[in-house]
Amino acid sequence: MAKMSLTPSKQSVDEFINAAGQANGDKPWDDPKVREDVMKLVSLRLSEPYMLKLQWISDQTSIPQQKLLRDLVIPWIDEQVAKLSETK
Repeated sequence: MAKMSLTPSKQSVDEFINAAGQANGDKPWDDPKVREDVMKLVSLRLSEPYMLKLQWISDQTSIPQQKLLRDLVIPWIDEQVAKLSETK
């Protein structure tokens, strides 16, 4: 069993402010440290038939698979964020 410390953790002022901001409902993508030019990788599991379909579409259209998926997913994410933001 892990011991619990009774000593308060030493947080930087920035960490404290960031934690407080997130508690107030700020969205993580609004953090000034988040950069639009940084691309992150997301792994996607597709069944073999769908992977082959995606490859076929990419071959037929000469559009890279990553671009095909990104162009479909980004508008959906924005739509979901808008819907969820309305309800809160």
